[in-house]
Amino acid sequence: MKAFLDCIPCVLQQGLRTVRLTTDDEQVHRRVVVALLAELATADLTATPMELGQIVQRIVGKIADCSDPYAAIKKDSNAQALKLYPRLRDIVAAADDPLRTATQIAIAGNILDFGIPHLKIDIEATLGRVLQSPFAIDDYELFTQHLAQVSNVLYLADNAGEIVFDRVLIEQMLSKSVVVAVKSEPFINDATREDAEAAGLTDQVPVIEVPIYPDTSPQFEEAWANAELIISKGQANYEAYSEADGPLFFLLLAKCDFVAQDIGVNKGDMILQSRY
Repeated sequence: MKAFLDCIPCVLQQGLRTVRLTTDDEQVHRRVVVALLAELATADLTATPMELGQIVQRIVGKIADCSDPYAAIKKDSNAQALKLYPRLRDIVAAADDPLRTATQIAIAGNILDFGIPHLKIDIEATLGRVLQSPFAIDDYELFTQHLAQVSNVLYLADNAGEIVFDRVLIEQMLSKSVVVAVKSEPFINDATREDAEAAGLTDQVPVIEVPIYPDTSPQFEEAWANAELIISKGQANYEAYSEADGPLFFLLLAKCDFVAQDIGVNKGDMILQSRY
């Protein structure tokens, strides 16, 4: 998905929010904003929004001397989600269609996104809404058909905390060979190996570390090539891989007007979309 002009002020807000996590020094805040304005003025809008977001990570890291501004938030998100995990597992166990319910729960976890300015994060409210709402794009039947036929699944994880909700869905697929991909370095509140370990996933499935898009690695390319079904979880992965080739299913909440526009849904909608 290509960036929109409206991504520019959004990225600027993200930068200010990020640097404020690292210091109360307004002079540092100002330096970050000025540096961002200079780069964003000539930004390539054929890039993805995720690539524009990397400008924030680089500038804040350099000026504020902090490689992981969201470290405390990620730890807290994991802790909150893990408290919910037993209840999430019980909800799935009691469901008429456990796989569908686990898919809804995984999508509900997509609300744990600190990269979007002004997003109201209410896990309980989102979980309740998602469990009672239909998918705006519902390729669940196709998803179950393909899942039944394949052996190898690649799961592209999104955010810390959210990865606990992903675990609920991944546990419904343990009869398959499932590989989970997380970020190899901090990027906003995206999940890394540390978060996968906190979520208990590394005890269940192989976890590989993937460079931040558009960078790649031989390990990731091999996992992608071997996958018979790829679950692309979350909005950032949609932005990165919406035009990629592969047996893709996108699972996300549309939390941005322009992502919703690109998909053809309304903001706040729940999506399970096939790109087969």
